[in-house]
Amino acid sequence: MLRTVLLVASFALGWFCPWLSAFRWLMPWCLVYMLTAVFLRMAFTPRAIHWRHWVVIAANLLGAFAVLGAMLLCGVPERFAQAAFFTSVTPTATAAPVIVSLLEGSITFASMGFLLGALCVSAALPVAIPIVLHQSAWVALPTILVRVCFVTLLPFAAALLLRRRFGERARRVGRALTPSTLYVWIALVALIAASASRTLDEHAAQYPRADVLWVLAIDLALCVLWFGLGALLGGRRRRRECSQLLGQKNTSYTTYLALACDPTGFSMLGPAFYVFFHNAWNGLQLIFHRPRKGAHSK
Repeated sequence: MLRTVLLVASFALGWFCPWLSAFRWLMPWCLVYMLTAVFLRMAFTPRAIHWRHWVVIAANLLGAFAVLGAMLLCGVPERFAQAAFFTSVTPTATAAPVIVSLLEGSITFASMGFLLGALCVSAALPVAIPIVLHQSAWVALPTILVRVCFVTLLPFAAALLLRRRFGERARRVGRALTPSTLYVWIALVALIAASASRTLDEHAAQYPRADVLWVLAIDLALCVLWFGLGALLGGRRRRRECSQLLGQKNTSYTTYLALACDPTGFSMLGPAFYVFFHNAWNGLQLIFHRPRKGAHSK
C-alpha cells in the first residue's frame, strides 16, 4: 500500500511541477545507485542460468522489433510505434525478484533473469536505438554506448570487483542499501513525470493531448501482451517468474535513454506511462494470490 501511495504521489508531483525536469541529470546517477545495490547482492554463477532465460531475452528484443514493425505496417504513426518500441525493449525491473518471492516463485531464477536481461539488452541497444530513430548508426553509436555502459555495465563491473575484493561484506552493504532504493525509485518517478509533462508542454501544438490517451492505450495493451507472453514462455514450472521477467520493466532506464536520444522526446512517454500499468498488474496479482500451505521461496 505504501509503495502505491508513494508512486501516485510522486507521479502527481512531477506532472504538476514540470520545473523538476531541470534535475533530470540526476536520473543516470539514481539508476547507477539502484543497480549497484542490486548487483552487490547477487552472485553470478553459471549453474543458475536456465535455457528459459535466453528465451525470455530473445522475446524481449525480437518482440520489441515485432511490435514496431506490426504498428508501422498497420499504418500507426511512427512516433507511437517508437514509443511502443522503447516500452517493449525495456529490460526487467529491479523489483521483479521481490514480486516473484511474494508470489512464491524462485528468487534465484528471477534474479539471474534480471541480470542477464539487463546486460544483453544493454549490449543490443546502442545498435537498436539508431535504427529505430533513423539516426546515423556510426554517429549515434558512441554516445549511446557511453550512456548504456555508464548506467548498466559500470555498476555491474564495480559490483563484481567489490564482491571479489570484500566478499560477504560487499553483499551485506548491498542488503543495507536495498531499502533506500525504494525512495530513489520514487524520486525517479517524479523526474520522469516532470520530464513527460515538460515535453508535452513544449510540443503542445505538435503532440495534442489526444496523443497521450493513445500512448496510455498502447501501454495497456503492451502490459497484457508481455505479462501474458512471459507466462506462456515460462510453462507450468516458471510461469510466474517468466511473466515478471518479461512484463515488469525497468522503465526508468529506457525513459532516460529516450530522453537522451530522441530529439522530439515523444518516445519517452511509452516507458514513462508503463510504470502505472505494470505496478497495477502486480498489485492485482498480489491481491488475488493465495499462498500455498507450507510453500516457501526457493
